[in-house]
Amino acid sequence: MFKNVTKNILKLSLAIGLILWLVKSGKLDFKLFYKLLQSPWIIVAAIIMMQLDHMVVVFRLRIILLKNATKALPFPRLFLANWIGIFFNSVLPGSVTGDIIKIFYIRDLDNNLTRKFLLISVFIDRVIGLLGLIIVGSIASIFYYNTLLALSEKIAPLVHFNFMLLGGVILILILLFFLPNLPYKVAVPFKKITFLKKTFEKLEEIWKDLCLFRKKFLILLGLSTFIQGFAIFIFWFLIHPYADGDLDLVSTMAIAPIGFISLAIPIAPSGLGVGHVVFEKLFSFIGIMNGASLFNLYFFVMLFSNLTGVIPYILYSKKENPEVELADLEKESD
Repeated sequence: MFKNVTKNILKLSLAIGLILWLVKSGKLDFKLFYKLLQSPWIIVAAIIMMQLDHMVVVFRLRIILLKNATKALPFPRLFLANWIGIFFNSVLPGSVTGDIIKIFYIRDLDNNLTRKFLLISVFIDRVIGLLGLIIVGSIASIFYYNTLLALSEKIAPLVHFNFMLLGGVILILILLFFLPNLPYKVAVPFKKITFLKKTFEKLEEIWKDLCLFRKKFLILLGLSTFIQGFAIFIFWFLIHPYADGDLDLVSTMAIAPIGFISLAIPIAPSGLGVGHVVFEKLFSFIGIMNGASLFNLYFFVMLFSNLTGVIPYILYSKKENPEVELADLEKESD
C-alpha cells in the first residue's frame, strides 16, 4: 500500500514539475483557454463528439465480450460501465485504473464473464485500439507523404517512424492469420535465459490471448481505425483555430498518433504533463510553436467530458463490496 502511494506521489510530482517547467519557459499559456471559453459551442460540439466516439468504443468492446457471454449484453448498461471506467482513468494515476473498475461493473451483466476473461478482453481492446492509432498515422503518412515533407524536413523522421510502426502491425497480422505458432517457437531459446524467462512467458500469454479473437480481429481493427481517426479529428477540430500557424488536418493525423501513444504512459491522469511536453515538441516540427498550450485546451475539455462519468458512478447501485473485488482484480492484472 505504502509503495503504491509513494509511486503515485512521485508520478504526480513529475507531471506537475513538467507543467511548471512549461509555464516558466513561456511554452504554456493559459490565456489561450480563456479564448476557447469565448466560443462555448466549440467545447459543446467537441464533448458531444467525444461521447459518440465512446459509443463506438463500447460497440467494439461488446463484440469482444460476446465471445464468452451467455446472454445479451445491454448496450446502455455497457456504456455506463465504460463511462464510469473513463471517469476513474481520468482521476487515478496508479495501478488501479479505470479499466479494472470497469470490469467490476461489467461482471454484473453476465456471471459467465469471469474476471480473467474480462481482464483479457479489456487488454485486447487496448491493444487493438493502439494498432488502430498506428494505422491512422500510417495512412496519413503514406497518402500525403510529399505534402508532409514539404511542410518541414523535421517531420520526415516522424513519417518514417509511422512506416516502421505500420510494418509491425503488418507483421502481427501475418503471424496471427498465417503463422500463429511461430512466436511460440521463437520464444523457446529466450525462455532458457533466466532473466528473460518471465518476460517471454508473459509475451506468450499475451499472444495466446490475441489469438482468441482472431476471427473477429479485422472487424475490431477496422472499428479501432475509425475510432482513432475520429478522436484525432476531434482533437484537431478543438485546437486548430488557436494554433500559432496553419494547422491542417492531414499533418495532425500524421503526428498526433505518436502523441496519443505517449498519453498511455502511466505517469499522471489523462497524460497531464507528459502530453503537454510531447505535443509541444511534435507541433514544433511543423512550425506550430504553441503545442503545449494547444494540448492544454484538449486536456481540459477531455477531462471535463470524462469527469461526467461521476454521474453514472453515483447513480449506479452495487450490492458487492468494490474494495475487495478491485483488490483481487488488481492482483490478477499484475
